[in-house]
Amino acid sequence: MKKILPILLLVITIILSGCASKRMAKRGLKFEEAGMYEMAADFFYKSMVANPKNVDAAVGLKRNGQRLLDDKSLQVHKAYFDGNDKQTVYSFLDTKSYLDKVSPLGIKLYLSETTQSYFDEAKPRYLQSLYNEARILLDEEKFRESEGKFAEIKRIDPGYQGIDEHMKMAVAEPIYREGFSYLENGFNRKAYNSFSNIITNQGTYKDAKELRDEALSKALITISIGDIKNLTRSDKANLLVESSVVSALNDLGNPFVKIVDTKNTDKFVEQQVRGVSMGSDLKVGQILAAKAVLNGSVVKHNLVTGRVQKSEQRGYLKEIVIVKDKVTDEETKETRYTKVTYEIISARNEASISFQYQLTSIETGAVLVTDAINNSKTDRVSFANFSGDHKKLVPGNWESATKDSPKDRIDDNHSAISNLRNKLNAKKTIKSAQALQTEMLHEVGQRVARKIDAYNPEE
Repeated sequence: MKKILPILLLVITIILSGCASKRMAKRGLKFEEAGMYEMAADFFYKSMVANPKNVDAAVGLKRNGQRLLDDKSLQVHKAYFDGNDKQTVYSFLDTKSYLDKVSPLGIKLYLSETTQSYFDEAKPRYLQSLYNEARILLDEEKFRESEGKFAEIKRIDPGYQGIDEHMKMAVAEPIYREGFSYLENGFNRKAYNSFSNIITNQGTYKDAKELRDEALSKALITISIGDIKNLTRSDKANLLVESSVVSALNDLGNPFVKIVDTKNTDKFVEQQVRGVSMGSDLKVGQILAAKAVLNGSVVKHNLVTGRVQKSEQRGYLKEIVIVKDKVTDEETKETRYTKVTYEIISARNEASISFQYQLTSIETGAVLVTDAINNSKTDRVSFANFSGDHKKLVPGNWESATKDSPKDRIDDNHSAISNLRNKLNAKKTIKSAQALQTEMLHEVGQRVARKIDAYNPEE
C-alpha cells in the first residue's frame, strides 16, 4: 500500500496537469481567434509549462510567439530609426528576454540578423553616453546619481570598461568621507562602523582598513577587573562572580569592549624581556593599558540545601472483584478498598546573591556603568511515592489498619484522585544548590555584560 500511494499521487498530478494544459490551450486558441496574439501566446506558454507534450499548445505558441517576437523586433527597428539608442537597447533586451523565456520549452523562434545588428550598433553608443554621464557625476561628487548610472551599465554589460572599480568608488567614497568626518569629530564607533561597511562590502578601498583600526583603537574600552570584595561568609564568592563576569564580557562579541589582565602585567613584561634576550621576535611593551576598572562587592551569597521531608499518608487500594452467590451462582462485581500507606516526599534548594559594581573611567574618574543585582534561583520537589499499583491508589484516611472506624474516609472522587495522580507523576529530581548557583552566577555575568555592552559614550 505504501508503494502504491506515491504512484497514485503521481498519476493524479499528471492527470490534473494535463487537464490544466488543455484548458489553457483552449483559452489561447480563443484569444488567437480574436486577434489577441500576445494573450494567446501567454496562455499557450502556460499550457506548455503544465504539459510540455501538448502538441496543440506547442503549435499555438510557435505561431503566436513568433508574431509577438516580430512585434517586439519592430519596436527595436522603430527606436533605431528614431535615433533613440536607449530605447533601441531596451527594446532589444525585452525581445531577447522573451526569446530566452520560450527557448527552454523547445520552441524555436526567429530573430532577424537586422534586429541584432541594430542593437549591436546602438549598445556601445548608449553605454559610452551613460559612462560619460556617470564620470561627470562622479567628478561632481554626485555619488548616488553616479552609482545609478554605473549600475545601469553593469546590468547591460557587466564587463564594461572596468565598471566594478568605478562602482566601488561611487558606493564607497561617500561612506569613506562619512567615516572620516566621524573620526575627526570623535565619533569613533560610528567611524569604525563606516569603514567596516566599506571593507565588508567593497573590499580594499584607499586607507579604509588603517582608518578602521585607528577608530577601533580610539573607541576601545579596555577593562581591568579591580577589587571585587567579598562581604559574605561564603568562601571565594567574589572569585566566582569575577569569573562569571569576565566570561560573559569575553563572549560579548563587542569590538569596543575588551578585558585586559593588568594583575599579571609585570609577569608579562618580564617574560617578554626574557624572550627578547633569547632572540625572540617579541616586542616589549605591547600590552593594552586599561581605560576603565570594574570594582564591586558581593554583599550576600547563600546556598541552602533543604532537608528532605517525608510524611506517611493513608489511603486505599481499590480493586474490583467478582463475587459468586453461593445459592444462585450469579456473579456480580464488587468494589473493595484495602487500607495502605504511601509517602509524600518534599525538598527545597536555593541559591541567592546580591552584587553591586561600578565601571569607572581611569582617565576621568567618571562612573560609566553601575548596577545592583539581586538574584536567586530556587528548585523544589513534592511528590508521592507508592510501591504498589498507582492506578489503584485512592486517597483518604483511616484510624486503624486492622479494623474499621466511623472516622475512616475514602476520597474516591475525580478531583481527589486527579490530585493524587499529579503527586505520583510529579518530578522526583531536584537541582542541587550548587547547580542553582551555577545558573545564578551565569545570569549575573550576563546582566553585567549586557549593561556594559549597552554603554555607548558617543550617545
